[in-house]
Amino acid sequence: MLVTTEAIILKSMKYRDSSKILTVYTEQFGKCRLVANGARKAKNKFGTALDPTACSTLTFYKHPSKDLHTLSHAEIATPMRNLQESFERLTAALAVLEAMQTTQHDEESNPELYTLLKTTLITLNNHHALEGKETTLLLWFQVRLAEYLGFALRPSVCAETGEILAPEAAPEFVLSLADGAPYSPALNNTALKNGFRMEAGALAVLQRFSAINVPSIERVAQYNLSPRQHQQLADFLALYYRYHIDRNVTERTRKFFRDIREP
Repeated sequence: MLVTTEAIILKSMKYRDSSKILTVYTEQFGKCRLVANGARKAKNKFGTALDPTACSTLTFYKHPSKDLHTLSHAEIATPMRNLQESFERLTAALAVLEAMQTTQHDEESNPELYTLLKTTLITLNNHHALEGKETTLLLWFQVRLAEYLGFALRPSVCAETGEILAPEAAPEFVLSLADGAPYSPALNNTALKNGFRMEAGALAVLQRFSAINVPSIERVAQYNLSPRQHQQLADFLALYYRYHIDRNVTERTRKFFRDIREP
């Protein structure tokens, strides 16, 4: 069956003498694997439409009994040229792609998740207010992705009682790795065995990020996080993902945060 759908190129690898095998996340079918015959020839018909981070319209033969489909045509749908011109933007974009590639099963359609992925990349590519805040957007993406994966964070309510907790209530909190909810400060000592210690300022950021949905993504640029807040949130999210899935989705992300230099 010949199908056409928009897709984000997640990964490209060499195949045989002149071809590529692609991992893509499509709007219509979710994550798919495609073979692009002749894509590595000097004169090929695909151009830059198969580069990782590209948002392209793909036409391919979808084989019903196989998990590797044959690409027929590709063209750029939404240009992402600015990503290649900034190390910070490109590194953040590649971390987003790695998270998608690692967490998604083959051919499980999720148009809302596709919108999250595409909107995040477009914002990294276009939004000049995010200059220097690429890591901030990356943190927000991980918070939203957890929701689509079925383990949304609950950073505004007590993990034990369900009551609303304000960050001003204590200088630090312990967050549950089961649902990303903080414990009441009175429970910190008993909760620490199975939780993550986080300062109040970082918890406040996590609460705000949880309230920002995809159409409001530009609001992320309003927040100026300290290097310590960045690091605490990155470390917590790494542990949170490991708790819920058996694969490390944050290797590139953690390297990105380790490379941050304090202003």
